[in-house]
Amino acid sequence: MPADRPRLRAGAILGRPVHDREGRLIGRVADIETRRDEAGRERVTALVVTAGRWGRLLGYERREAGGPWLLEQLARVVLRRHLTRVPWPDVRL
Repeated sequence: MPADRPRLRAGAILGRPVHDREGRLIGRVADIETRRDEAGRERVTALVVTAGRWGRLLGYERREAGGPWLLEQLARVVLRRHLTRVPWPDVRL
């Protein structure tokens, strides 16, 4: 995470609109990807953005999520079709 970024709570990010570099709306934040740094702190690495009406996606937006076959198919067809993974340095909230 760049040093000039302020500290934010997840609740302040989820649901916010995200724009691309040209200012066009990509969608709204549905999930936050993090990774633990060498000091043991969680750092944001990317945002999962959805162009659809879905808010929180219950984890099924991730390809590695497992579950009952029917829920996996629903996630593949409905939830994942409008997802975009935006790396944190490219985020414009």
